[in-house]
Amino acid sequence: MGVQEEARVWADRFPDPVVVRQRRGPVPDSLARLADGLADQACRQRLARLTMGPPGYPGLDGAQVVTATDYRPYESPGIPSSPEGDRLCAEFMDALFSDEVTKSVQESGPMAILAATDAVRQILARPGNPVGNRLAALAAAIPAKGGEAGPVIAEYVARHAMDATQAALMAVRDYWGSINTFWLPRGAGEFLDLFGAVFILASAIDYAGASDDSGAGGRDLHVKAAGEGTVAVAGRAADLAFQETVLTCGVMLAKDALRDVADPLPDPHRYLADAGGAPTPHEYRWARWWDAAMLPYFRLGFGSPSYRMLDDDGTGTFDAAFRCHRIRRAIDNSYRYNEIIGILTDYAQEETCNEALLAVAAGGVRALTGYATACARVVDDVLVCDCGEDGHEEVAETAMGALAWYLVTPRYGVRAQLSALSTAGGDFQRAFSLNTAGSQFGSIARTRLADGDMLHGPGWEPLWHEDGTPETHWADQLAERAARRVVTTGTGTARACATAAHKAISACATTTPDRLPQLASLWRELFLTAAALTVDTTTDTTTDDVVTRLADLTARIWEHVITGPGIAPSPPGNADAVLSIDTYQAVWDSYSLPPRQGIRIRRAFIGTLTSSVELSGIGPCSRLIDGIVTVLTPQDRDHAPSRRRLP
Repeated sequence: MGVQEEARVWADRFPDPVVVRQRRGPVPDSLARLADGLADQACRQRLARLTMGPPGYPGLDGAQVVTATDYRPYESPGIPSSPEGDRLCAEFMDALFSDEVTKSVQESGPMAILAATDAVRQILARPGNPVGNRLAALAAAIPAKGGEAGPVIAEYVARHAMDATQAALMAVRDYWGSINTFWLPRGAGEFLDLFGAVFILASAIDYAGASDDSGAGGRDLHVKAAGEGTVAVAGRAADLAFQETVLTCGVMLAKDALRDVADPLPDPHRYLADAGGAPTPHEYRWARWWDAAMLPYFRLGFGSPSYRMLDDDGTGTFDAAFRCHRIRRAIDNSYRYNEIIGILTDYAQEETCNEALLAVAAGGVRALTGYATACARVVDDVLVCDCGEDGHEEVAETAMGALAWYLVTPRYGVRAQLSALSTAGGDFQRAFSLNTAGSQFGSIARTRLADGDMLHGPGWEPLWHEDGTPETHWADQLAERAARRVVTTGTGTARACATAAHKAISACATTTPDRLPQLASLWRELFLTAAALTVDTTTDTTTDDVVTRLADLTARIWEHVITGPGIAPSPPGNADAVLSIDTYQAVWDSYSLPPRQGIRIRRAFIGTLTSSVELSGIGPCSRLIDGIVTVLTPQDRDHAPSRRRLP
């Protein structure tokens, strides 16, 4: 059964708008209750039969590796087979397509919200909507998303895979392993490799056979790649995450079914009004957390031994995210960077879930203006928060790791998008071309966030503004923000890092666009300064090798991705694929170092990359959002759908 046929099992028509209105609330107020309104009693009982780990393994708190693996990412010729893991994956799929899960998800609050969200999307995409027309033109100017796995698989065959099939299996497994090594830099390497198995199953639903299919292989290949990890990791957090990923996949299928309904809504404005209006930001976030697998992901991550100090109850629950608004905003940045980089590809794919698109559709262009700069401020705000909750540094690292990973991962194509837009001619070229950073520094330095855990108010009005910070303080302030990003609290290199960051940032403000790639050495120096006290590299050759490779990659990423078109790597090949694999492998190799060294080196790396992206004034996130705002502004009229009717 193909993806579209399976989607029709979930829904063959849009739900009644009055029913949608009734199902939309209330939004849960804790992580422990996030499944309320999604999983009914019959669904929970069906899912309770799913567990991770070997048969009969005693219950453990959190999530941990209970069966070691012989697999070594970027070195092994293939992945180990796991008949027991294959059985667990089959049970996962059986649960996903069970009547209990299907019915519960279809009749849930998140799906009601996504029905209203898709109505908003249809309003934006209707003929005659000038904002939608311009978004369509922008999306048509960039490469289509998908097919990125081919060059990666070819590179694996050239480097270490025994054959193309094993190369594809390893590429799928390492894709999720790389996410984990960036997003959870305090974790243990083996656990980060193995627990990605749960989310390979999500990729089997989300990627395989989709219009933006990565090209790695079908659903069976993804399930095969997931097998070993499902039986190698166990614990209460692991079991819950396994079950919650079924719900995530159910939301994905039901969401796609809405999009694939043969007939669009005849009057989406009327439908939306009857359904209660456009979703509020809080409603959208509830649905997006399920669509993006945020709950099971962080349950596994924060339930692991390296993060257990953040686990409230032995099941990976991290409710500090509801007690500290800055923590919650920072965690949400993990998907917001995806929204930024994917805004045009998502529009082309008729994707329902993209906060940036929903914001511009429901709140107008003003709701998008400064969105990337606000996300940058989220990271820096959580690093200075003194509310007393645990986890501020850890969630800042997760947000920075997410951005760094999106930056170098070929699937998201940020370099290719900007390259296409900046050479498209006309107003597109003017809006997206690389310019001197000076004009952007003011917005970055002056942006401040209002109190709250969202970036938008109930009517999608932006919750950020610019203050009156004088120009003479901009570079100093941005350098201090960069210094906090690259070192952990209490590290003695902070002052030296601020000096190095000031040098790089100031140079960006005065350098002409054609010479910006030459500033790579300044960002490389910032990374080396941050890593300097980690180890004596004159006597520790292993650490010296890792630090040197990451320093060189900092420069390569600046040249190839941030300031592009970049310099082809050596050995030659697909530049994006080679750069991504080289980066993933260097980060992975840092996990062979003693944890204290490895954590600081990884923090220096992701902190430097995100500083060069968000604080340099020329980063790709701001270039994308600011360029889109520039193109859309002349078209922005009163085309926003009806707002949510508040009680």
